Amino acid sequence: MTLTQLNYIVAVDRFKNFGQAAHSCAVTQPTLSMQIQKLEAAIGLILFDRSEQPIKTTKAGEALIKQAKVILREAAKFNELVIEDKDETRGEIRIGVIPTLAPYLMPLFLKDFMKQNPNLRVVVEELQTSQILEKLDDSDLDIGLLVTPIEHEGLKSEPIFYEPFLAYVSEKSNLAKFAKVEQKDLNSNELWLLTDGHCFREQSLLLCKNRKKTSDLNKQLLFESGSLETLKKMIDQESGFTLLPFLATMDMKTSKRLKEFTNPVPSREVSVIYNQHYRKDKLKANLIETIQKHLPKEVARSTTKSVQVIDLPSGHQV
Repeated sequence: MTLTQLNYIVAVDRFKNFGQAAHSCAVTQPTLSMQIQKLEAAIGLILFDRSEQPIKTTKAGEALIKQAKVILREAAKFNELVIEDKDETRGEIRIGVIPTLAPYLMPLFLKDFMKQNPNLRVVVEELQTSQILEKLDDSDLDIGLLVTPIEHEGLKSEPIFYEPFLAYVSEKSNLAKFAKVEQKDLNSNELWLLTDGHCFREQSLLLCKNRKKTSDLNKQLLFESGSLETLKKMIDQESGFTLLPFLATMDMKTSKRLKEFTNPVPSREVSVIYNQHYRKDKLKANLIETIQKHLPKEVARSTTKSVQVIDLPSGHQV
């Protein structure tokens, strides 16, 4: 049994296709197939049902591939410790970022982070929370930048900042008359939301829970979007309001539609999250320091009395 063979079976389990798995491992399909057959012969078990399309992992295969991922992570950790001891930042770092953060946070610090680490290849993926957690589990990502707290076995997190919420309101909304918005003034029926799967949607609903409610039987348009920018444009044309994270409002400071909240200001906790086997501690610390260095003064690095952290429902267990 070799690490190469373990890499091959993990790839086949991921792609459910020998050709795609071979391509991802940069080998020919016959080479990959032969090595997997050798492994199966050595352990006396069939790992894949090749009669199924797509290929199906057997029950025995599922248990062994799960352990193979652990072995490969530990092997990778050994190499990472060697690099860490040499104080080198080489190779690659793969970062997953949620959509309500990526377009606003990444431009603030990414250029500086890459300048500080010229030998490092940085790969960034914009993904929803559930996708980031799955990829961290499988070591397909090194770091996640997302909203916490999240309870997920095998993952650790470190809060790095607390981002305030603001209301973006239609001129037809009752909120338009206020200089600042109080939570008690929110009407959940006027709230425009992101689609399911976005943690900011859940926090918005939680913030508006038990606030003013009116009948929506006469509401002609029910609209949800995967984009904060789309929600803003809809509110420009329609009525109601949406909630925005502070970083998404930095290019619209003079907008009369934008309303701050009174203290304590509802905010979301943003954290670096990573697999418990991840060992590039110096690189992670450098990433956190660089992000915090480029945050605007309105975004707190730690909680204060003026900050009300809006948790995800039930700790957003996944």
